[in-house]
Order: sequence, then structure tokens, then C-alpha cells
Amino acid sequence: MVATLLSPPRVAEAAPAPGQVSFSTLSLFPAFGPNIEDYVVRCHDAPVTVQAHASEGWQVSLGGQPFHSGDFSATVPLGSGRAFVVRAQKQAELYRYHVRCLPNSFPTYTFTRYGPVSPKYFAVSRSDLNYGIIFDNHGVPIWWIRATSWAIRVLPNGNVLWYRGPSHRFEIHRLDGTMIRALKSVGYDVDGHDLQFLPNGDHLVSAPVLQRHVDTSAYGGSSDATVKSAELQQVTSSGQLVWRWNTYDHISLAETGRWWNAPPTDQQPYDIVHWNSIESAGDSVIASFRHLDAVYKIKKSTGEIVWKLGGTTTPESLTVIGDPRAYTFGAQHDARLLPDGTLSVFDNRTNLSNPMPRAVRFRIDEQARTATFLGSITDPAVSDSGCCGSARRLANGDWLINWAMTRNHPVGGYKPNGERTFFLTFPPRSTYRAEPVPPGALTAEDLRAAMQTRCSSGCY
Repeated sequence: MVATLLSPPRVAEAAPAPGQVSFSTLSLFPAFGPNIEDYVVRCHDAPVTVQAHASEGWQVSLGGQPFHSGDFSATVPLGSGRAFVVRAQKQAELYRYHVRCLPNSFPTYTFTRYGPVSPKYFAVSRSDLNYGIIFDNHGVPIWWIRATSWAIRVLPNGNVLWYRGPSHRFEIHRLDGTMIRALKSVGYDVDGHDLQFLPNGDHLVSAPVLQRHVDTSAYGGSSDATVKSAELQQVTSSGQLVWRWNTYDHISLAETGRWWNAPPTDQQPYDIVHWNSIESAGDSVIASFRHLDAVYKIKKSTGEIVWKLGGTTTPESLTVIGDPRAYTFGAQHDARLLPDGTLSVFDNRTNLSNPMPRAVRFRIDEQARTATFLGSITDPAVSDSGCCGSARRLANGDWLINWAMTRNHPVGGYKPNGERTFFLTFPPRSTYRAEPVPPGALTAEDLRAAMQTRCSSGCY
């Protein structure tokens, strides 16, 4: 084994042709393909029997056992989190396939691939089961960690960021699980919905702030209510507050609009804005608020609202052009400024007469005060979305969409015309976002090596 690691045989430039090499187990996923390098099985902490085939000069080794040709089988030791390698050899060439066992507690899921998939990797969290997962574009969970993770994503440097609810903080970890540092807001517990970095290393976050003795009787509430506002903040890497902006000082209670008709069951506090994303936009930020049905651009230096898209009409509201939906947003999430200057939003359409959610894109013209509809993606299998979700337009024009709280809680990939590239279901619970891994941030070798470090003796 040491000699192999120090002096690996030359790797084949091309995979075996179809029919020359194959292998299978009772629960192998996906089904073997000569160009698919990573697989998972559910081994239930027990060895697995592998059936193999090698022909036309190829030989196969299963889990470090001797090479054979023809049809044969072998039992390979395995356990939760552990992996084995299938090696296909032809003369001096070598091709490797990697198979890892999923823990018994790993979430059940289905993945259907309809064609070439982008991105190459994406990250999701199942916070109810304490799993953060990176999937590859064949639906293989090539990396995971058992942690109280929420809104997990991979950073451009290959580290992993997630929100740890019990500690009320975001954490940056290496792939092996080692924590590098924690990130918070200042003065209040940080809101776990989002954190975004600025080029100078500062981070943008929000914090919930309770405002007491607020008269909400004009909207059917108490005359002495407690309401929850959102304080947007910019914080340095050393934890110093650079900028703050509170919704209560700038957004009227009237802008909560239709959400006054559905106050929380306990009546206190009223969640009047429900912030869920923030995005840097030069000297401004773009923030999404679920219970305002609107996205706002806010100028940091003055605190003024530059524009408002969706929700109730105010002097800052943009005129929407070309949108087939008369009411622009319904409990939307994940407003993102794209490299071409356009704005993408995951529009849940929660509790609207037409509740089919969509990923939608607008071009904002601040001089003309307009937002022009550029297109949207829907899926006939997704008729509603009660909460959460994300929509990311990728560099090639494809979309990665987390439909979140709906039937089977799917994540899907889509071509620019809306045609599916894949469909991942995650019953019985949803994930908050699906985050594309930045191109070049990680390789399959990086992910396998990290799993080997954490799971060589088994992990859950």
C-alpha cells in the first residue's frame, strides 16, 4: 500500500469502453458507468459482496485484492463511512473507482439524471438529521459531515461554512472537520439565514432585534406588541462592527402588507420582516425579506432605500415590466446579484392564488426606476413552496434550484430553457438551500482525502 501511494501506476487517459469493465453490489449507486468514478452503497456496517467483470485485456482488483479477468466476485470489508477502491488495469494503465458506505442514519434520497449536469458539485444540509453533504453531478454524496449544520456551502478557498444553531454562530471548517474560526453579529445573536463575505474579508450578516411596546392595532394586532425587526450588519474579521441598519427605522409596519393577516400563533413577537438573504452591491447591499414580499437595495453610507422590488407600493418601488405574475413575489428567498448585473430570486409564491414557485430574473434600471422581467424557471412537479429554497444561475446559464418545502422537497438542475438536467428528492424533510461549489475550489481527490482522514476507521 505504501509503495502504491508513493509510486502510483500511470493512470489511464481514458476509461474502459462500455462492456470491458463493470462491477456491482446489492445497493451500488449510481449503477456502474465506465466514466463515473465515485459511488456509494448502504452496507449496514457489514462487508459487501462485489460482482465484477473484466474483458479485452482488462483486469480488475476489488478492495486491494488480486487482479482478475473474466467474471468473478469477492467479499470486501466495509463499514459506515469507510471506502474501498476498484482498480481496472490494462498493461501499465490503471483506472480507479471509489466506493464508500453511507451510514445507517444517512438521509434517504433519490437522484435522477437526465443529461449533463452542472455544477460539478453542490452542497446541501439536512439539519434535522445533522448532515451537511456535498453531492457530485451523478448524485453521489462524495463528502458529508455529521454536525448541526445549516445553510452549508463551500468557500472559494475550499473551506466549508455553515451555521451552527446551538452556538448562534457561523463556522468555517476545513474539509476534515477542523474548525478554523467562528463568525457572529455584534450585540445580538446572529441570524442563521445568510452570511456573505466582502473582498476585504468583512462579512455581512443580520441579527433579529425585538422592538417592544409597538402599536400594531391598525393591522389587527395588539396595541402593546413586541415585534421582531432585522438589523443588517457589516462586521470585520476581528469582530468589529463597521455598519448597521435596522429595518424598524426605515420600513413602516404597513409594508408587512398581507402578512398581517397571518400573524404567528403565539402572537408574540410579530415577525414583521423575516429577513433571509443579503448580497453586496458596491457601496450598497441587496436584502430579501420574506414577510415584506420584497427585495430592497440599501445604500450603506446614507441608509436610504435605493429601490424596492415587490410587496406593497412605496415611493422607492420599481415599476415592473413584462412579469406575467401580477404580484411580483410571495415570501421569496435568496436574492442574488449576478455577474451581468441582473438579479435572480427564488420566488416561493407562498399563499398566493397562483402558488407555483419559480426562479426568476430581472434587470434593474435605477435611472428609469424599472425592473424588467427576463425569464423564469418552473417545474410541473413542484406546485407550491411553503418556505425556504434557493435559485442560482450558473456561469453557463444553467440553474441550480432548491424547491425546499414542497412535496418530496426536491433540488433540481435546469437548462436555460427550463429543461431538467437532474432531480434530487429528499423526503421527508427539506433542505434550506442548494449551494453550487465554486469552480476550482475542490477536486474529487480533495473530497475523498478528507473523508479518508475522518472515516478510515468508520464514521457516522
